[in-house]
Amino acid sequence: MKKLIASAVMATTLFTAAAGFAEMGSGTDPRVALASLMDGNKGFAKQADVSNLNKMSSVKRRLEVATGQHPDSIIVACADSRLSPEIIFDKGLGEVFVVRVAGNIVAPHELGSIEYALEHLGARLVMVLGHSACGAVGATFDAADPATGIVPETAMEGNIGSLLKDIAPAVEESYFEGKEACIVTNVHNVVEQMENESEIVREGIESGLVKVVAAKYDLTSGRVSLLEEEEHAHH
Repeated sequence: MKKLIASAVMATTLFTAAAGFAEMGSGTDPRVALASLMDGNKGFAKQADVSNLNKMSSVKRRLEVATGQHPDSIIVACADSRLSPEIIFDKGLGEVFVVRVAGNIVAPHELGSIEYALEHLGARLVMVLGHSACGAVGATFDAADPATGIVPETAMEGNIGSLLKDIAPAVEESYFEGKEACIVTNVHNVVEQMENESEIVREGIESGLVKVVAAKYDLTSGRVSLLEEEEHAHH
């Protein structure tokens, strides 16, 4: 009973609706936050410059943020060890709220984390970040039937299979365009899923307070590309 009461109190504290959009409106303009991320990535990709990361990881900074956090951005990224959002965007302690899982997918826990950062930490930019040669998407692709592009149910069993299950729609949609196309489709699907399954994200977008962007990181060049901009350039 005590555990149930404690859980109820925590839930009420964390997700009080009244606090939500009032705090959401007080954060950094999402366009400014996005420009800051892309500028940081530009320095990292060109010359491995992470001077801001070093500066914002000092003892002084650690003490500054020990009593509270107000990140400018939320980054939904893959758990791949070659991709660390703080490094590739040159950001230090308290600057980015990172949600990481293989395949940069979202389920209730991830959506809840995103909603918490939007409502209570003041972040207003959400970036869904895929990456080249993604192993989770690649495994799903390899499990698909070469003749149809359909991922069999047997491949989606168990804990690892649950990842493939969420990635399968992207693979089945773009299978015959290749793995990299499936990676891009998966990112777009996650963005769409966030908007469909999170009322908080959807209301934030509709009110103009929140911006959600799709992006892809290239493991070789170190460059992050905004997918919308790339797609416009090819049309």
